[in-house]
Amino acid sequence: MGNESAANLIDRILADAKEAADKIYADAEASISGIRQSRDAEIAKKAEQTERERKQQIGVILNGCRTRAELDGRKDTLRAKRTLLDSVFTETYHRMLAMSNENREALFSAILQREAKENDTVVPAKTDRGVLAATIARLPFSVKLSDKDADAEAGFVLLGDGYEKDCSMKAILRELRDAEETNVANILFR
Repeated sequence: MGNESAANLIDRILADAKEAADKIYADAEASISGIRQSRDAEIAKKAEQTERERKQQIGVILNGCRTRAELDGRKDTLRAKRTLLDSVFTETYHRMLAMSNENREALFSAILQREAKENDTVVPAKTDRGVLAATIARLPFSVKLSDKDADAEAGFVLLGDGYEKDCSMKAILRELRDAEETNVANILFR
């Protein structure tokens, strides 16, 4: 009986050890399963967050591209409008140069009556010397016609006591453009 009791004791110890090992194994598997589930949930959460961030960054990039494209389009449109406006005023300048002597005299008379004072000196552009001589003769006050020619394609320079006024066709157009550019643009680009 001694051996049989020892064998029973050993079997019981082995059974208890196997039961304890099975419990440890089951607990380890449960722990591993919990860790896996936690890991998978964390990975899914990170993947979802990364996807949201990716979509947000794509949206930011697309919005930036869209904004830049819109700005570039507006710049191109503005550049085209500016070119058209420049061509309108260039054409206007050429038409001013081609005005008849009668119209030139009327324009110069209006400018001189507005800008000149008694005894001022008119320095004409070479092309407008004759027209300005006729214009000055009809003024209700006295101004002098210079023997020198102004450095201008058309029009004149007005010299007074301490001042000089550029009344060349280019200066007249520049002043007109400053005053009327917005109105011209409104007419062209409605």
